[in-house]
Amino acid sequence: MTRAIPPSLAPVLEQLELEEADLVTTARLDDLVRAAGIRTATRTVAARLRERGWLLPTGQRGVWEFAPAAVAGPYSRGGHTRLLRSVLARSEVACGLTFQAAAWALGLADRAPTRVEVTAVSERDARRLPDGLDVSVFAPRLDYQRAKGVPVLHPASVLVHMATNPTRVRSWSSALEWLPDLVAEVTTDDVLVELGRRPSTVASRSGYLLQGLRPDVAEQIIGPSTKTWFGPRRKVVRHDSRWQVADTLLPFDPRKLESVT
Repeated sequence: MTRAIPPSLAPVLEQLELEEADLVTTARLDDLVRAAGIRTATRTVAARLRERGWLLPTGQRGVWEFAPAAVAGPYSRGGHTRLLRSVLARSEVACGLTFQAAAWALGLADRAPTRVEVTAVSERDARRLPDGLDVSVFAPRLDYQRAKGVPVLHPASVLVHMATNPTRVRSWSSALEWLPDLVAEVTTDDVLVELGRRPSTVASRSGYLLQGLRPDVAEQIIGPSTKTWFGPRRKVVRHDSRWQVADTLLPFDPRKLESVT
């Protein structure tokens, strides 16, 4: 598809191409317009570039995706993380990918979920994220990693998030496809740091999950002080006396999973 390049806007497009721009904010576009000596209002320049297919909507006001000439048309390159990247392009939100989305971004899952899972460190940050994302609240102890252009929870943080809010995991059957590869990446120190100052119930659920896959890590976790529910309080699927876990949720027995050590 041929896209017109207005001569007056050519300097702006040239700079975006040179920068290999991905997302373009109103502020950045205003800088380019001023640097090129263009007297047209920035909002008008944005409208003209949108009309001609050079800037694509992201769902976030004042943020567009740049479609370079190499794309040969007004086609998105954004992929699964575009919506989150568009939020972070103009806002300071403490958040990162979690669960299957994190495993996918880190190369530990074959596919991304249909609805990208993001966890924010607070309810306030969660409210600043759009409805198109599957948003939960979890404050990691370990630093975020960076993949697919966005922050991603450390594998140990993903594990502990799963143990903190088991019902937030969309499908534990699907999780079993990538959980072994995820926990193969963690160290005992990582897990213990992430469990620091959290309720003993989180430690119990973490040990319960890890005992088959990573017995070396599980044995370093302090044992339970009380009965712990894994899932909603309903009919128990299995009971684990070692971790005092009443499991009402998992479609598999963590004790029977093959070790990845």
